[in-house]
Amino acid sequence: MRAPRSTVALTLSQARRMALEAQGLGAAVAPFGIEKEGALRAIEHLGYVQVDTISVIQRAHHHVLWSRVPGYGPEHLHTLQAEDREVFEYWSHAASFLPMRDFRFSRPLMRSFANGQTHWGEPAPEMDRAMRSILTRLRRNGPFQARDVIAEQTVNGGWGSFTKIERRALHELWMQERVMIRSRAGFEKVYDLPERVMPEGVERRLPSAREVAIFRVRQAVRAHGLVREREISHLATAASRREIRAALDFLLRRGEVVEVRVETHPEQPCFGTPEALNAMYSPLPPRVRFLSPFDNLIIQRARLRWLFGFDYQLECYVPALKRRCGYFVLPILVGDTFAGRLDATAERSAGVLRIKTLLLEPSSLDSIFSRAMLDEALHDFAAFNNCTEVRLEPQATKAATALDRS
Repeated sequence: MRAPRSTVALTLSQARRMALEAQGLGAAVAPFGIEKEGALRAIEHLGYVQVDTISVIQRAHHHVLWSRVPGYGPEHLHTLQAEDREVFEYWSHAASFLPMRDFRFSRPLMRSFANGQTHWGEPAPEMDRAMRSILTRLRRNGPFQARDVIAEQTVNGGWGSFTKIERRALHELWMQERVMIRSRAGFEKVYDLPERVMPEGVERRLPSAREVAIFRVRQAVRAHGLVREREISHLATAASRREIRAALDFLLRRGEVVEVRVETHPEQPCFGTPEALNAMYSPLPPRVRFLSPFDNLIIQRARLRWLFGFDYQLECYVPALKRRCGYFVLPILVGDTFAGRLDATAERSAGVLRIKTLLLEPSSLDSIFSRAMLDEALHDFAAFNNCTEVRLEPQATKAATALDRS
């Protein structure tokens, strides 16, 4: 007979603390350790760190790790990928750095692409020939960057970065596990054959659908503290959602996962770990953090709204005249509250972090934090962006005056 399932009731504040501690953004000073080893532990715990091409400030994959790992620098991620081979790049919900220890759980997607799935529509007729040419060149000449692929022929349609058929062929080969990204030179990918990139001893056995579902559930509750089922399976197929539902039930019966209800949304079951429940009692200091738009905590906007009451949109894809906050707006997290939004640009040659917009939520103006705390956080963020000075443009200065009370 199945044991009755108990449910833990949480206040909204307790739920937020569970989520923040699980994400490495809670009370602990160095939850994953420091520098390179801390970055590896963070990636393994979070499950992925999204790669980002936008560089008006430090790129998102570095920003996410810097927010959680004291002493982190971009060179640490490079070493983990190119030298230690502890992380690899592949598709998660987007292109991401993933823990090498979890490699086998990317293989079902790799297999589906090897069996004919493509990322952006039907392949051009010349694709097979281009792919064979690339593989031959890699075997003969060793690793190279996409910029080294020279061709006159183009492919119409699709993503603009794949105008050359060889560039799209490289991407499809990567999705099929026939090439891997061994490192980056600056931000440019360096491609090579998998047998020259994969370290010895990595488990490559293709997991079953049930194994993948259990892995996804464990990863989600570990990384997020508490999640709803829809947040575990938001990108899953109908068949995968059924497997995830079965995996949840299995882990609940084992006691690895517990069901919780949040007072503000009692009708919605959430799931977490027994260990995460301990975090709900941890007091959170009012530390000011500027998070990347692609940060793991906020990437699911619907979850951000129900758990933190924060309605956020990244506006770099919105026409300039329709933007309300700015091009690349960063959510400002203070303690367990999203207190505002910051639009900044790092002018690295001049050593200046330029603040274009600083918008504060009305509730944050009472007692959450002070101007001194904001200034300290801005100068730390400037240093991370290789800047030595912070300059506030007039409209940003006006928005910040409400904090002049420290």
